[in-house]
Amino acid sequence: MRKIIDPELIPPEVLEIAATLKEAGGEPYIVGGSIRDILLGKTPSDWDIAVDLHPEEVLAIFPDALTIGIEFGRVSVGNVDVVSLRHEADYLDRRHPSKVRFGVPIEKDLERRDFTVNAMAWDPFSGEIFDPFDGYTDLSLRVLKSVGDPSVRFQEDPLRILRAIRFKDTIGFNLHPDVIKAMSESKDLLGQVAGERLFVELKYILLSPSVYQGIRDLYDYGLSNAVLPEINGDPEGIGIALSACSPNLVTRLGTLFGCEGMESTMEEIDDAVEEFKDRFNLAKWLAEDVKWLAANSDPEGTVRYETLPSRILNLSNKEHLPWDDPEYAVRRIVYHWGRLRLEQLIEVKQALWRGRGKGGMPKGCLFLASGIDALGQDHLEEVENLRIALDGNDIIQILNIRPSPVVGEALDYLEEIVLRDVRLNDKETLSEILSEWWSKRR
Repeated sequence: MRKIIDPELIPPEVLEIAATLKEAGGEPYIVGGSIRDILLGKTPSDWDIAVDLHPEEVLAIFPDALTIGIEFGRVSVGNVDVVSLRHEADYLDRRHPSKVRFGVPIEKDLERRDFTVNAMAWDPFSGEIFDPFDGYTDLSLRVLKSVGDPSVRFQEDPLRILRAIRFKDTIGFNLHPDVIKAMSESKDLLGQVAGERLFVELKYILLSPSVYQGIRDLYDYGLSNAVLPEINGDPEGIGIALSACSPNLVTRLGTLFGCEGMESTMEEIDDAVEEFKDRFNLAKWLAEDVKWLAANSDPEGTVRYETLPSRILNLSNKEHLPWDDPEYAVRRIVYHWGRLRLEQLIEVKQALWRGRGKGGMPKGCLFLASGIDALGQDHLEEVENLRIALDGNDIIQILNIRPSPVVGEALDYLEEIVLRDVRLNDKETLSEILSEWWSKRR
């Protein structure tokens, strides 16, 4: 690994912003994780430019920049964050410095960074790399060290503890013994970090190809109680299960809660996922998707009766739903929840099977796969977009009745008929079926 940076690796828009700042009298540097990633031979996902100009001066140069975080010297120009060189006083709230002083030298700015591998800067005009804490050597050795005393760094912002785990597992660093010691001493401070910030780091770990090691590290370093207590029952099995499914937040969270959900009531699953949602301030739709997958995650089962739409629950009973027919079961799932959800359900079941240490495909996956194979993707697309040929107004007219709960019952009955045989879904046929159903009911 050479301590040299090829300007051709820098996106043109980043260099253009740096050139504009230079022309305005500033001294811009590309800093932080982008330099770390370039030296590792990776393509950075984020770009930061540090400059010796006051944030208001930067805003005058780029008047359309976003100003979220400007009080701490940060403005966003397109996809690039431009940060004023600064020195920070004590952190009183475990996140924000009590005082910020702008216009300091680059070396002073790098003192406030979390880890040495993130405390490097590159001058795009002279080509000089500023590395006052020898982060390049640590990068070469794959050792994660703090800038200065790690206890102080973690006291300033406890989220750095999770960042240490993330860098260890996603990039492949070894934690320096001083970092490990400080993590153990400071881990209780994680309880003071806002849930939204915790989840940003947690999501990196959950979606990483190294998710198994991430789960093990959260548990082994004693961080799970503060961050993810859901793994405490079986970190090994959960880590294996999560690593067996694709890096998608819905499927991985569905798998996480599915590890416990198979032996839980619907109320217990709902409560667990709701608490998780509230803890991290997650979107309601995400929680609902996770609940459904967790509730139906049993590798050897199909779909829980309780997770059917409420109107089906109210007007049917379990014996009337032929779940022993894979084609019907697949149609029912696709009609109500879509093909993507069906794919996710199979993936979660398979992942949980792997988490149990078993090979092959479990009975529940084989059952659903046989239905998919029998029906084919074209038919499933048709079912996903299916609309019952008769609507409520048609039913009122055909039966010559007033609007009432009977209309909903009739719709549910027709839905069942069509899902068992979609060839019956035309107005004339369904009108005859409806009339016959009504005559027997009266």
